[in-house]
Amino acid sequence: MIIYLYLLKRFLHGLFISLVVLISIEIFFSFTAELKYLDEGDYDLMSIVEYIILSIPRSIQIMFPYAVLIGTLLSLGSMASDMEFVAMQSAGMSVKKIIYIVLFQVFIISSLFYIITDFTVPRFSSIAEKERNLALKRQTIYQKNGIWFKNGNSFIKINEIYPDNSIRGITVYDYDNNELSFVRYIQSAKFLEDKWELVDVLSIDLTKKPISKSRKSREISDNLIDINLLSIKTDKSYSLRFKDVKKNIEYLSVNNLDASIQKKIYWDKLLKPISTVIMLFLAMPFIFGRMRATNASKRIVIGLFIGISFFIASSILPNLGILIGLNPFINAILPLIIFLYLGKFIFDFQVESGLR
Repeated sequence: MIIYLYLLKRFLHGLFISLVVLISIEIFFSFTAELKYLDEGDYDLMSIVEYIILSIPRSIQIMFPYAVLIGTLLSLGSMASDMEFVAMQSAGMSVKKIIYIVLFQVFIISSLFYIITDFTVPRFSSIAEKERNLALKRQTIYQKNGIWFKNGNSFIKINEIYPDNSIRGITVYDYDNNELSFVRYIQSAKFLEDKWELVDVLSIDLTKKPISKSRKSREISDNLIDINLLSIKTDKSYSLRFKDVKKNIEYLSVNNLDASIQKKIYWDKLLKPISTVIMLFLAMPFIFGRMRATNASKRIVIGLFIGISFFIASSILPNLGILIGLNPFINAILPLIIFLYLGKFIFDFQVESGLR
């Protein structure tokens, strides 16, 4: 038990130091990047500072896997250099058992970390992005040819979406029995108290002969577009809680819409602790085994390179999977399985064969 607690203490110490250093670097670069928008709209220095502070939880979440990797390898590398593992082996604890203990501790801490950040990061990130876009007087999302939505029997094109739940340049195509029946051109709309307030509405009724037109300066509507559709389209993955992603998947499935991206986010969030452990599993064997006589710094750098390469690859491969139409679960789990087998090969080569 004492050895377990000692390994946990060394791991947490390395994690804390690595996290502080990485977050400090992230804050510095984020601050300098935001300075180029200084005095654009109402975006002053205080707005930048507020945005950076509100973004710190997101930065911690982004940097956590890298901090785990760097902190663990530095701690274990230091212990290996001080011959502490030799002492543990003399006490009857094998290198394999040490690795498994550390991986188990990392899994527990990572699981707790991602559960906690699931409640905090989306809230602060949403506030940060909203306040930033409002200060910059900027659209939440922009595409040259507008953003298209399907809402029931209607197809909707929106030119501009803003963070205060207002939209501009709306064209609504209503279909009845697969035939176009109404077209509406709306200058702007804002979602207030569960209803849409429309401004300058031109309606064209294609069901009448001759075709009729009508114009209203203002109109209240409760079925222009579901606000959930806007949220799904505009909210970034780090602004979504796990339960929000589940809700989005259910909503899209009920409306026969493509939910592959939301399902990818769902499995990414669920498998995050496992991917963190696999990343570490790939890197840890370089501290032991065949290379234990090699310079400690070289071993740590190789381990870091392998671990970070896994994290980059596991971020890219699921996106490629979406392009070729893989099932979201297979898309998320397949890279982990591949790298798990690769980690087992590295483990056997570096540790088990190195101990013979």
